[in-house]
Amino acid sequence: MTKRKRRHPNVSSYRDRHGKQRWRWRKTGFPTYSFRNPPDTPGFREELEACEAGNRIQPGSGRCIPGSVSDLLWRYYGSTNFNSGGDDDRHRRRLLLESFRVSYGDDLVRNFRWDHIEAILAERAKKKPDDRGRLVGGPSAARNLRKQLVRLFAYAKRLEWITRNPAEEAERVKVPKTAGYHSWSEAEIAQYQARHALGTRARLALEIMLWTGQRRGDARLLGSEHLKDGRINYRQGKTGTDLWLPMAPQLQQAIDAMQRIGLRTFLVTEHGKPYSRAGFGNAMRRWCDEAKLPQCTAHGLRKAMARRLAESGASQQSLKAVGGWKGDAEVSLYTASVDQERLAKAAISHLSDADLANHEERLAEKSTQQNGKNGKNG
Repeated sequence: MTKRKRRHPNVSSYRDRHGKQRWRWRKTGFPTYSFRNPPDTPGFREELEACEAGNRIQPGSGRCIPGSVSDLLWRYYGSTNFNSGGDDDRHRRRLLLESFRVSYGDDLVRNFRWDHIEAILAERAKKKPDDRGRLVGGPSAARNLRKQLVRLFAYAKRLEWITRNPAEEAERVKVPKTAGYHSWSEAEIAQYQARHALGTRARLALEIMLWTGQRRGDARLLGSEHLKDGRINYRQGKTGTDLWLPMAPQLQQAIDAMQRIGLRTFLVTEHGKPYSRAGFGNAMRRWCDEAKLPQCTAHGLRKAMARRLAESGASQQSLKAVGGWKGDAEVSLYTASVDQERLAKAAISHLSDADLANHEERLAEKSTQQNGKNGKNG
């Protein structure tokens, strides 16, 4: 008896546990795919073509349409490109990409064009409330998403799924220029210290960030294991940079004043556990409000540290060594006002009293010569 040839190769039907007839695509070396649309209905042909055009999926990729955004993401998460940098950076980038997957996970990568990406970014640039009432989106969110999509589609290009990078061809998102997070002034630092005495978690949190210049995600995790021979050594969560910093006496004093610190971290909650990233941010917000500093934030202390270094005359390389910044452009964002003030002061200082006196004499001489010429003409 000859085996009846299937109308659609690798496509078979079955009945699920509810007795409903369904169709699936199965082929050795590929994940099983369950069709959303039955044969001979709109959408089936596109799903079938995606299955037939797909490459082999690595183990653990889950069930997804071959050649789709979800398929690409599973591969990309295992790449060297994605896994470069620190844990915090990978977490942040993955959240952005997963937000893209929610809406476009089943779409085929080869079908994206630059205008599709621009429409997606335009939608992301709109601020709107999420399911918890928080405002999400905005120009900065759209810009950050574009950066990750450029890298994602570049990986698809390396896999030879596409020949052009649609995200790279899409227009860059214009973000309004702002001063960013408020940088704490010396008066604001003193006001916070006056409200939160040594021996409190609030004071220790400030001293850690002020004397290490690190992001709140790293500051909350600082502990005894990071102290080596009177120095601080740890790896930044965002960039993976290995930093060595001197222990400032003010920071050591704040640590010694604490009646209780954690086994793993200096800063602990009321329950004796390390702060989560969000929990620490919320605590800093509360402590700043208690000090009547609503304009101040945890990140502003990182800017204050950079400002202090710049005011002391530290070089760009010195600032990068402390803060772990990679490029001069990043540092300039924190030191722009200090550089402007220093340059202006230097420029004005060149106008010494002698220079001004000579300048006045030259003006008087020029005026006399001009009057003489006018007299002759008369």
